[in-house]
This record gives sequence, structure tokens and C-alpha cells, in this order.
Amino acid sequence: MHAFLIVGSDENNLVEFVTSKAKEEQVVQQIPFILQKIDDVRNLKKMTKFSFSEKTAIIINDIDQATNESLNAFLKNLEEPGKNLIYILTAKNLTNVLPTIISRCEVINAKGYKQEISNKTQVTNFISAKLNQKLEIVGKIKERDDAVNFVISLIFVDNNLLRKEIYLKTLNNLKLNGNVGLQLTNLVVRMESHG
Repeated sequence: MHAFLIVGSDENNLVEFVTSKAKEEQVVQQIPFILQKIDDVRNLKKMTKFSFSEKTAIIINDIDQATNESLNAFLKNLEEPGKNLIYILTAKNLTNVLPTIISRCEVINAKGYKQEISNKTQVTNFISAKLNQKLEIVGKIKERDDAVNFVISLIFVDNNLLRKEIYLKTLNNLKLNGNVGLQLTNLVVRMESHG
């Protein structure tokens, strides 16, 4: 993976996790960068158009504060990263991050990175379950908040890009007050049709 999106509400968690992720990825140098306006993206493109001789991380904090225009322009960087270049993005939450950015990153929960995601086993079992088992699991989820938390857990646990797009669409529909049962059933059906 060449792009990571670290999500958490605590600034200390984010800083600590970015440092640990850079070590894990064997990054030699870290370059902090601010991405809020379209001019910032142009400056980033100038800086990254050449290959880096050492593994380098471009760290962009608070990606959820950037404008939609700058995020759309930044997508090209994520799609075609330079040699020895990875991106480590941080956000307080996923709400203001474009789904296209999320789908191109490994999403990591910094808030609880030292502990397992509380329902990781349930989510992992759900992903590998048969159709009727998946429908049974989602049939037990009645409250919108529970459905949102379940789908967010799927985003954190499952790195399959096609399914991640399905999860993001479901999350968006749930936030737009879509019927909980219908949205989760549609999620299962779409998962099955995309393997």
C-alpha cells in the first residue's frame, strides 16, 4: 500500500500513529505538508514529480479540512505515486473526506490502534460468511448508530477496494437517513455480486 488514512479524534494519537506507521514502512525521511487549497496541490506536484532515492513519506495532516477542489486535484497523486513515495494522511473523522480519497487508502483507526477493533472478529466473520449468514447478521442491526458503526468497522477491517466503495456508499446512504434494513441488505447483495 502506498497511501494510509489515519483516522482519530485525539491529536496525540494521530502524531504517535504517524510516527509508528513511518517506522513500520521503513521511511527514511518524512515531509510534512499542508493541503487545503488548490495551490497546495500544485506545489505538491512540483515537489513529487521527480523520483526519491530514499523511501519518503509525505504527511498531510487534517485532510478532512481541505476543500473538495483540492482533494479532487490531489487524487492524481494517490493514483500515480512517485517511486519510493508513500502518503500518510490524517483526519479527525471520515465525514469530510471524499469517498474517492478513502477508497485509495488503507484506512486505520488511530484512536484504538493499540487495541483490537472491538468487533473485528465479528466483521471478519461477516466478510467471509455465506449470503444467508450475512443477511442474518445485518438483520439483527436495527439502530442507525449501530449500522453506521458496523459499516465503519468494515471500512477499517476490509482493504478490498471494490467492497470499500460499497461500504462508503452504504455509509453515505445511512447518513442521509436511508432505511437501515434496506441499506444493509443492499450492502450484502452488492458484496455478493462483487465477490
